Amino acid sequence: MKIISIANQKGGCGKTTTAINLSAALAQKGKKTLLIDLDPQAHASMGLGAVKTDPANSIFAIFLSEKEGSRKIVDLTKKIEIGLELVPSHIILSTIEHELKDREEGLMVLLRAVNAIEQKYDYIIIDCPPSLGFLTFNALRAANEIIIPLETSIFSLMGVGKLISMVELIKIKLHHAPHVSGLVTMYDEYSDFAEKMLHKIEQVFNEKLLKTRISYDIALKRSQESMESIFKYDPHSRAAHDHLSLCNEIVSRDKDETPENIFMEMRKIMNGIYGNMYTKEKIFKFYAPLAKNVYVAGDFNGWKMDDSSKLKKNDGGEWKRSFFLLPGRYRYKFVVDKLWFWDPENPKKEPNQYGGFDSIFTI
Repeated sequence: MKIISIANQKGGCGKTTTAINLSAALAQKGKKTLLIDLDPQAHASMGLGAVKTDPANSIFAIFLSEKEGSRKIVDLTKKIEIGLELVPSHIILSTIEHELKDREEGLMVLLRAVNAIEQKYDYIIIDCPPSLGFLTFNALRAANEIIIPLETSIFSLMGVGKLISMVELIKIKLHHAPHVSGLVTMYDEYSDFAEKMLHKIEQVFNEKLLKTRISYDIALKRSQESMESIFKYDPHSRAAHDHLSLCNEIVSRDKDETPENIFMEMRKIMNGIYGNMYTKEKIFKFYAPLAKNVYVAGDFNGWKMDDSSKLKKNDGGEWKRSFFLLPGRYRYKFVVDKLWFWDPENPKKEPNQYGGFDSIFTI
């Protein structure tokens, strides 16, 4: 059973449209598919005709059952067409974060719910809200693949860095590394600007960008108005062809990547986005020709000492490493063969809670 979350904190990038029509395409291919609408706005539900849903029969009931009751996903599904079922959403879902956000088990609610389904479906597609809060975290934790829709604008790219950071946090804290892919949506092949932005997206995602491009097609908006998938509204449209191509690519592509390789690719994506969009490079240097190991530890990397914070030594005995960091004020120290030193080249220091000093810099 493959679980795919469709996520991007930016609205208007084709996230819900992708969730609806990818689900419908999978069903067209004979794959038993469940679409879970995890967005309190319930656009995916409305887009498939589930306009009036009782909260007790929506995905809200799964989260509510953490407090009372014991509803299961299979109790909440609505049949949309052959091979496609929907768990609808409701605006009341927006209140659940206040109830569960401080409970550690609250971040695992959706994971436990989909694990209880016991292989009834070939694919589960989760439509995330356009935010990076409690509900999106639940969706990312439950997924073994994440698709990030990207319309060809700078704002769509800028939101990706924080999403990738959340995925990296899940890997570090929960030892779970879902596969991450980018998907170009609403693409206008006749626009020079769209072509320019496509090149930027390709630079950031490299081989992690899906080959399929979802072209701009007014038929998609009309299908939304009709509250049905593009395959029911106009199966011969360009949009139907694009979403079927996306489905074929997802079903057929190689799935043999290890979690560690996926994690390293996420870091490449994150560094690409941050290096190009958000941050400035900070270079750390420390002269210690006889040292065996030199690390830089600070509040920008959680004061950790591992391969990601280890400096590299050149022939002149100087150790060096660069980081891309967001604007802010940071504390740090060098750790040379397990001994802590402030930066001798930086006169800015402040006392720390241990009676010593930390070096300070500002970006």
